[in-house]
Amino acid sequence: MYYNEFYMEDEYIYFNKNNLVLKFISKFYRFGKPSDINGVVEFDKDIKILLSDTKENTDFDIVFECDRNIKNSGFKVSLNPKDKVVITSSDERGIRNGYIAFCSQIKKTKNGIYVPFLDIFHEPSLKISGVIEGFYGNPWSLKNRLDCINFLGNNFLTTYMYAPKDDLYHRDKWREIYPSEKLEEFKVLLNECNFNYIDFYYTISPGNDFNFLDENDYKDLFKKLEQMIDIGVSNFGILMDDIDYKINSKEKIKFKTPAFAQSFIVNKVYEYLKEQLYEFNLIMCPTEYYIDYDTPYLFELSKKLNKDIKLFWTGNETLSHRITTESFKKISSILKHEIIIWDNVPVNDYEDDKKLIFLSPYQNRFINLNNYCFGGIVLNPMDKWELSKFTLLSFSHYAYNTNNFRGKKDFNDVIKKLIGNELADDFSLVCKHFRNSRVSNSLSFEFSKILNELDEKLLDFELQKIKKAISNVRNIKNKDLLDEINPFLLRLENEIKLFNLYQNNETNKVKDLIKVMEKDNHKSSSNIVIRFIKAKLKELTND
Repeated sequence: MYYNEFYMEDEYIYFNKNNLVLKFISKFYRFGKPSDINGVVEFDKDIKILLSDTKENTDFDIVFECDRNIKNSGFKVSLNPKDKVVITSSDERGIRNGYIAFCSQIKKTKNGIYVPFLDIFHEPSLKISGVIEGFYGNPWSLKNRLDCINFLGNNFLTTYMYAPKDDLYHRDKWREIYPSEKLEEFKVLLNECNFNYIDFYYTISPGNDFNFLDENDYKDLFKKLEQMIDIGVSNFGILMDDIDYKINSKEKIKFKTPAFAQSFIVNKVYEYLKEQLYEFNLIMCPTEYYIDYDTPYLFELSKKLNKDIKLFWTGNETLSHRITTESFKKISSILKHEIIIWDNVPVNDYEDDKKLIFLSPYQNRFINLNNYCFGGIVLNPMDKWELSKFTLLSFSHYAYNTNNFRGKKDFNDVIKKLIGNELADDFSLVCKHFRNSRVSNSLSFEFSKILNELDEKLLDFELQKIKKAISNVRNIKNKDLLDEINPFLLRLENEIKLFNLYQNNETNKVKDLIKVMEKDNHKSSSNIVIRFIKAKLKELTND
């Protein structure tokens, strides 16, 4: 992570022991304790923080202070280990993040601890950043969601939005309240979010069959929202995406247009929430969520919708290859509401993408964030949570400090953090075969060169490397990750087998195996061997 401002002259104080004992002084809460900020006391087992009235000898003081002018849960850390460390923020999330930044600067050796003199000031680029679980297919398990929330908190992200398309109560059975066991799961999620300073959003998608003239439908929607309010939810989304937004002849008499009807229901939700809650957030996903040009629908929606309601936008495509400053400037002038980008990466629920995984850095997104009506970005992940972490961790660097973001360049550091240094190079080789074809070319430069030049020796060299890498990657300690990626490792091994048959001139077996592999449920986005062999066979046929 890169900070906005960082000052250190490589001067350290050495403590000839393996732990630190600090005295806590609260200028953040009256009579405060370090445990008042979730995650601080537990973060580093080698740092013990005692209250200010302690009689025990301490190494130096740690002070929490408040500065209301610091934005986006940013923080200041001023560290003079002869005297004290001062961590300043406007909220608890910022204090926690500042403490993590402090701990990250300490160097531990076998014989002692080195604490530097330094000053840090940082404000994250995005106010809203995180995940929207909004894909089609099997929703995540509770275990996945809890791990996701913990992951978000540990990587300076702020938001988890619940929107799985195939939760029946979210979309198809939106009128029905959740059964008690499901409600208990929401309570667990909400508690985990609160502990990690993650903002939880509950979203609902009633647009498929909502009757705009039936008061019972409004009552059913409010009952569903009331169920969430009662357990402590205060952030909501009304999703009108992926529906036929025509209205019937009776509805046209009252509303004239779909945009008017949709804005009417979302405005009513806003008024309902305003009656129930002193503070809340409401986001709408319009039906036209993926364009950057004006339409009658967007014109009327932007005019009729309450100005405090935020709007989702996915870029100028549902799966945007790029999101540019120019494109965002256009949509901002059209929608005239605060925009949250629903970024459909690394999701793989579209058409044949379901047979792929995407292991790529976050890239091709604009960095000129603050000149327009911009609220933040949430990523729509894959149903495979462990494999989604790679793009999401890369995105966390973007959200933290967009101006210094180096997606491709820093992706190996992302891999190292998730699976360790020892296997990082091997996993990077695997990632080359699973690039996100929705954002960039599915072929790396090396693979493009192989195909353009039909370089059999270079392909053989690459396959020998990946064969060894696959063997090593199977030693990953994270069993859940290994379970998710293993079918795709088997696919790569079958591609190597196919290439060996080709090298042995077993043409009929090659053709038969290609037919089998093209029906496979697990594929690589590079598909380099089949592409190569097809090109070569065509060349040989032409000769």
